Parts: sequence; C-alpha cells; structure tokens
Amino acid sequence: MKKLSVHLSDGSTAFGLATSSRSRYEIAEAFASYFPLAEFPHYGVFLSILGSSLKRERRTIVTNIQRSPQSSPGDGVSSFVLKVYKYPFFQRIRTGLQISKAEREFRSLQYLNRMGVGAAQPVGYGVERDSFGFVRSCFIITRFIDDSINLSQWYAELKRQEKLDGKRMAEVFTQLGQVFHRLHQAHFFLFTTKPKNILVPDDLNRAGEIFFIDIPYARTLKWRMLARWAQARDIGVLFGNVTASQSDTADTAIESFYRAYLPDPLGFGSKAVKRYALRQMQAKQNRTLISRWVHDIKRWLAGKSTRIAAFLILTEITYG
Repeated sequence: MKKLSVHLSDGSTAFGLATSSRSRYEIAEAFASYFPLAEFPHYGVFLSILGSSLKRERRTIVTNIQRSPQSSPGDGVSSFVLKVYKYPFFQRIRTGLQISKAEREFRSLQYLNRMGVGAAQPVGYGVERDSFGFVRSCFIITRFIDDSINLSQWYAELKRQEKLDGKRMAEVFTQLGQVFHRLHQAHFFLFTTKPKNILVPDDLNRAGEIFFIDIPYARTLKWRMLARWAQARDIGVLFGNVTASQSDTADTAIESFYRAYLPDPLGFGSKAVKRYALRQMQAKQNRTLISRWVHDIKRWLAGKSTRIAAFLILTEITYG
C-alpha cells in the first residue's frame, strides 16, 4: 500500500504518517482526498467527526460518517465507519509493548483483502499514547459495506418471514467453511467470529459474498499447539452462538461448514478438529465446569467495589 507524504507539527516531513509527539495516524493513499491533511492536521480531529451512532459503549464508540473527496466533490458522498477504542488506566497498562487494537485490525483487514477474502476495506488508523507509552485511545476507519446485514440479523429476518430452510443455511456455512479453511491453512486466525461480525447481503432472495468486520485480535500463529487452540476457538465461537439461538438449523449449518472446511488445514485430523471445537463451543455457552465457574465469578465481581472491578479489567478474565 502506498503512503501519504505529510508534514509534521515540527515542520519535518514523514512518509505515510501524520504524527505528534504522542499520537499519529495513517490514511491509505486511495482515500487521501476524503481525509485531507489540511482538514485533519492531527489525531484529535478524527475523534470529533460527526456522524450517526452505530454503537456506543464505555470503551468503544462506532460511528457512520459521510465524506466527499476534496479533489472531486462531484463524485458524491461515500460512507465510512469510524471505530474508536478508549483505554481506562488499568486497561492501558497492558498496552505498553503492543501495537494498538486499531493498527492490528487495520493490518489484518489489509491481509484479508490481499488474500481476496471478503472483509471491510481498511481506510486508516490512528493511535494516541500517554507519556509512559501506553495506548490512551486509538481509531480505525473502514469503508461502510452497503446492502448488508450481520449473520444474526439475517437468520432472524428469514425466520420472521418463514423463509428459513436447510438450503439457505448450507449456502452460507459452506462459504464460511471454505474461507476458514483458506485462513487456517495460512495459520491466520480471526478470534472474533461471532455472527454479528459476519456480514451477508440484505437481499434475502440471493446468495452473495460474505464479509468479515471487527477483527482487532486477528493474527498469524505459527506454533502448532497454539494454532490448534486458535483453530478450535474460531470454529467454536462461531457455532457457540449459532447453536445457542438457532438450534433447529444448527445441524445443517455445522454439517455444511465441515464439509467445506475439512480435511483439517493444520493436519491434526478431522476428529481432533471437531472435538476441540466442541469444547470451545460448550465453553462459549457456559456448558463446561470451568466456564460456568469463571462466569459466576465475573458476575459476582461485577457487583462489587470499584477496586475489584478494576482488578477484573486488569487481569482480563475472558474465558467463557
């Protein structure tokens, strides 16, 4: 990807990054005219862009923004998604030696696009660090994917219209099995494979390309044992959500997925893949002893003092 040549606040020039002493951002050259340097001289300007809210949580804000290219405004308005991650103090401590979630997601989306896998098109990212080098906040911008809904919405709408059948489930999950096989064969794992992070066409009468969004934890893992765990997690998280709310069609989805996914791209064998994925799926649904125990502790701590809540954030107990 080509970079932008931009001027820094100290008068120097950098290739591809707009920075200050503790913040920086990068915009892909193809989208430079949508976010010109004159309008976006520093990181903080991006955090104040107005748009319609898609999600607002304590640490994550997602906004749909509309931009026209400065060089050719007659080309019309394009839609983008701006996602901002904020790091409270205890969460921030863990980021000192890591790249930000936004940059990781930006690079991962680039990788998927190079592979020809359906994914949101990455536009840019930025990161702000405090005086200790910890990430205070970061953002990523992607192209908005028009005429799409997530997999959970797709299922609910089909069910509401009484159009859900095995053939439709088979089409979607066969595609997912093929894509997962390609990614896992390259030892690339998504980690956030919930149905809400997988987009399909909103036209219920046609099949179309599947797109992945929201993958801030995606990465390449070469160590075989760690890769096996990540493989099981990708599959287990997907089906842990599917079978929890879609039990009547879960068998069709699982069978179609494995028919396209197997033989095992990591070489452990089909039975091993299904066994480990089943454990992850059960953990997702709090159906294992350990996951139920951890889930109960998290619920108990959530109602306690701020100090305990801070400890929970710091240790980031995420199992189950």
